[in-house]
Amino acid sequence: MLAQCMRSPKVARVSVLSRRRVSQAEGNDKVKVFIYKDYDAYPDSLLSELKGAIGCIWALGISTSQVKPDEYRKITYDYALAAAKAFASLSSTFNFVYISGEGATHSPGRFTPLFARVKGDAETSLLALRSDRPGLRIWNVRPAFIDESQNPLKEGPDVMVKKLAYRAAPLLRIVWPSGVSPTGPLAELLESCALETASIEDVKDRIQGTGVTVEEGDTLGVLLANKGIRRLAGL
Repeated sequence: MLAQCMRSPKVARVSVLSRRRVSQAEGNDKVKVFIYKDYDAYPDSLLSELKGAIGCIWALGISTSQVKPDEYRKITYDYALAAAKAFASLSSTFNFVYISGEGATHSPGRFTPLFARVKGDAETSLLALRSDRPGLRIWNVRPAFIDESQNPLKEGPDVMVKKLAYRAAPLLRIVWPSGVSPTGPLAELLESCALETASIEDVKDRIQGTGVTVEEGDTLGVLLANKGIRRLAGL
């Protein structure tokens, strides 16, 4: 995602909030990295540095297998809500693009997995923020299997996970194409969501169709399932 933003002529400035240095961004004048560890709160000093930004691609996350349920909810739900609330004031229209995941649900059942329940809760709560933040636009994006075989991720899963993904990708592209999210087209689509400035009506006319739900409200709220991601990306 960072590589896409760095090379895109549509993006003038990129601010990265990270717990550690981002080697990929070093030497690039377009990018400023903020070493930041408290994702529960955003002081005025930081928000003043980010002022004027029109979008955020919220890609912070972790696997349910790596942390306890309470910590998973804090990272997946609490941090995202805190960021959206704080960033809504950075510009008159602000796009908050939440990287959710295929399988997330707003109607969990008894046997719904933790990730699907928590990500679904986050999507619902993010959409609700629009009621008293008229400039806030929410994009809940649900990619499925991340296929990085054509555009390798600079940061991400450990070596073993990468090896398994590389072996699985060719087969999945054949037997389950609708469940695959290639990193290149996905990054381009996420960028376009973060930069969107058109009216709700114009956006709806342009994106409505299979895999896309435009929520009711005075400000834009969109759910992109993986089928919608692929369709809008021309896949």
